[in-house]
This record gives sequence, C-alpha cells and structure tokens, in this order.
Amino acid sequence: MHELYQFILGELRGAWRFRWYALGVAWLVGLAGAFVVLTMPDEYRVESRVQVNTESMLQPLLADLAIEPNLQTRLQVMTATLLSRENLERIANENDLLVRARTAADEDRIIRNLGNSISINQGRRDQVYRISYQSDDPNRSRGVVQSVLDLLMEEAAGMTMQDATSATEFLERQVEDYERRLQRAEERLAEFKRENVGMLPDQGGRDYYQRLRATEDQLEQLESQKRTAERRVNSIEEQLTALRTGQEQPDPAANPQVQALDEQIREDRDRLDELLLRYTEQHPDVRNLEAQIERREERREQLVAEAGEGSENRAIETNPVFQELQIRLNDWQGEIAALESQIEEQRDRKERLLSQVDEITEVETRLNDLTRNYNVTRERYQTLLGRLSTAEMTAEADSGGGMNMRLVDPPRTPQEPDGPPRDLYMVALLPVSFGVGGGFAFLLHQIRPVFQRRDMLAEITGRPVLGSVSLVMTRRQKSMKLGAITVFGLAAMTLVAAAAGAAMFADGGAEYAQQLARRLPF
Repeated sequence: MHELYQFILGELRGAWRFRWYALGVAWLVGLAGAFVVLTMPDEYRVESRVQVNTESMLQPLLADLAIEPNLQTRLQVMTATLLSRENLERIANENDLLVRARTAADEDRIIRNLGNSISINQGRRDQVYRISYQSDDPNRSRGVVQSVLDLLMEEAAGMTMQDATSATEFLERQVEDYERRLQRAEERLAEFKRENVGMLPDQGGRDYYQRLRATEDQLEQLESQKRTAERRVNSIEEQLTALRTGQEQPDPAANPQVQALDEQIREDRDRLDELLLRYTEQHPDVRNLEAQIERREERREQLVAEAGEGSENRAIETNPVFQELQIRLNDWQGEIAALESQIEEQRDRKERLLSQVDEITEVETRLNDLTRNYNVTRERYQTLLGRLSTAEMTAEADSGGGMNMRLVDPPRTPQEPDGPPRDLYMVALLPVSFGVGGGFAFLLHQIRPVFQRRDMLAEITGRPVLGSVSLVMTRRQKSMKLGAITVFGLAAMTLVAAAAGAAMFADGGAEYAQQLARRLPF
C-alpha cells in the first residue's frame, strides 16, 4: 500500500512540473467549449395534450345487442403505428422539412430524425396523451405537433368507421349471396315436391318404412276385428236357429217389431250424422251404414205390409228376443262388410307401397338432401342477417359513442426557447477543462520523465545509489516560487469564475456568440 501511495505521489509530482501547460490547455478547452455551447442553436419545444375517453353511456345500453369494441387496444395500436414511414413523410411535407434534402439519403436522415424527435406519451393514471416535438424553429415545432395531432384525430375517427364499414359491406355481400342460394333451394324443393307428390312422406312426417309398418299394423287390426265380428255373427245365428226350432212363436201383432225397427233406424241415422262429421260420403263406414239403414227401412215396410194382411204363422218373428237378435245380426253383418272393404283398401295400399319401394326410397333420400340443404342455407342466412344487424348497430354505436377525443392543450408557438441547457453545459465544461489540462500534463510527464526518488534511480540503472543532495533555495527563490504558485492559483480561480459567469449569463451571451459565429469565414 505504501509503495502504491509513493507511486501515485510521484506521478502527481511529475505532472505538476507541467502545470502551466495544463492550465493553458484548460483555458483553451474552456474557451472553445464555451464558444461551442454559446453558439448552439436555440431549441423550441411544443407540447399538446389530448384526452381520450374510451367509455360511453351506450355500452351498458347495448350489452348483448352489439359487439363491444376494445377501444383501449385500438388506441394503443393506433399510437404505435402513428409514426410510420408514410405518416412521417406526410408530416415532413406539410412542414417543408424535405426542402433541404438533396439526395435520397438526406431525405431518409431527415425522416428518421423526425421520428426520433416526436414524442407521444400516455399518462399512467389518466388517458391524456402528450405530443411533443423540439427543433430550432418555433413555427416548425408547432407545425409538426399540429400535424401529428391532426393525424391522430383522423386515424381515431377513421379506424372505427373503416372497420365497421368493411365488416358491414362484407356481411351485406354474404347476405345477398345466401339470399340467392336460399331462393334457389326453395325453388328446387318446391319443384321436387310437385314432381313427386304421391311419393312423399305424409303430413305426420312418416317416411316409407314407417308408412308401410303403419299399413301392416292397421291391416292386422282390421283382420282381427273381422274375425271377432264373424264369431259374433256365428253366435247370433246359432241363437236364431235355436229360437226357430225350439219355440212356437205367437201370432205377430207387428206393432212392437215396427217400433223396434224405428228405434234402430233413428240410432243409425244419429250415427250416420256423426260419421259424416269425420268422413266423406265415399268413406266405407258411411256407405255401409247407409246400406244398413236402407235394409232396415225395407224390412220395416215388409213388416208393415205383412201385419196389414193379417198373416198368421208369424209368431216367432214378432218375438222381441228374435227381433233383437235379428237386428244385432244385421249390424254385425254390416260391420263385417265394412271391415272387408277397409281390409281390401289396406291391402291395395300395402301392395302399392311394396311395388314402389325403390322409387319411394330414392325420392325420400333426395327429399332429405334437398330439405337439409335448404335448412342449412336458411340457418346461415338467418345467422348472417343477425350479424349484419349487429354490425350495423355496432357501427352506429361506434360513431355515436365510441372513442371521444378532447383537446386539452392546443399547440402554441413558443416565444422563448426551451433549450439547450447552456448553464448546465457551462458547469460541466469546467471539470472537463481541468481534466483535459491535467491529462495533457500527465502526457508530458510520460514523455519527459524525471527521477523523483532514489529507489527509482537504483531500479532503472541497476546500480546502488550512495546518497542524494537536496535543493536548498534562497529566500529570493522561495519568494519567486510562492509568487508563481499564487499566479497559478489566481489563473485557475479566474477560470472557475469565468465558468460560473458564463453559466449565469449563458442565455444572454448566446445571441452575441451566434452573431459572431455567423460572421466567421469558416
């Protein structure tokens, strides 16, 4: 540690020998630096503030009705792309910045410097954007900030409208396309139904196999009902045979039998009215019931005629039990006839279905394809209509309650320069001057070194040093040395005072320095 201390002290003593050179260099650097600082062009800074409101009263009202745009993200993207090459060229042309450009390289340099000089910052807590620019011309600074501000307003107004217009136009084209598709699908489906009217599924939506199965089930049910009716007829005929063979019928008076027939005819007519409410006159049940009524009316006329002739040997036919069984027999026989007609009709229907199995299946398959295509097209058409309505409502919402910009501080032409900070430069120039001077003295010491201690001499020569002789100065020499140190200190203090004065009056002296610089030939 002691050796390091001795080494540093020796180097300082060596550089101290050239202190006047160091002071002269410090003065030269200070004067040159002061001249450079004073001749630096004035800088005029213009700043404008814009408040952006991305919240709207329409947002809660249009919930689930319109697409809520992310205005904050849009704003960030817009500010990030605001200083693009195209926009910078526009700003430069509006403010005549490219007039001084002689080559393409000069133009690129000017545009690049312009982009680096424009500052756009957003407050952390508020949505206030600060646009600032600094140059040596106050009018140019204001013009650049105004151009950036106008560009920001235009892009903010145009971004939402452009997006909404593009989306609406695209959806309108899609809606028109799908409307034409839907019309063609409807026409194809209607034409196919007209061409295959007898082979389509019924109104219940049943296909071929369902209709065939229903026909077979109905046929089995009718045959079962016919077998039941035939058993009833056989049973009644056996009862009538037993009455004819086992009992002697009284002589008929005709009146009770006629009254019974009248009652049956009335019931049949009531039943006929009910059937006509459900079926047409050509329905098998209606036709069978009408035939039954005609038979009973003929029977009634026959009984009335026989009773009028006073016929004897008709006692069995005037028996109320016999008459009731005969009526029931006639009813069941009519029921069997109706069932046979229905069975025949169902068999014909089944045969038709079986004979058309391939054709009907193909028709139903084609119908399903056309129906599915129609349903898909209609669903997409309705979806597009809904999205078009949403897009139009979103566009209206964006135009009426979207991004709102309010100019807080408009750009103004500054009257006083904002820079450069010449006082700070002057203060910083003082240690720089002393540092350069000290470095120059140290460099001279390295070029013209001397031995400061005996050990240095012994180390360099490699020989032992027997002793050293100290310099003994006279009183006059001491006085001269003290005077030289005093003059050196005063010169150094003068440099410090000059630097302080230059820092205090830097802005005032800049004008004279700039005038002087303009008069210089170089």
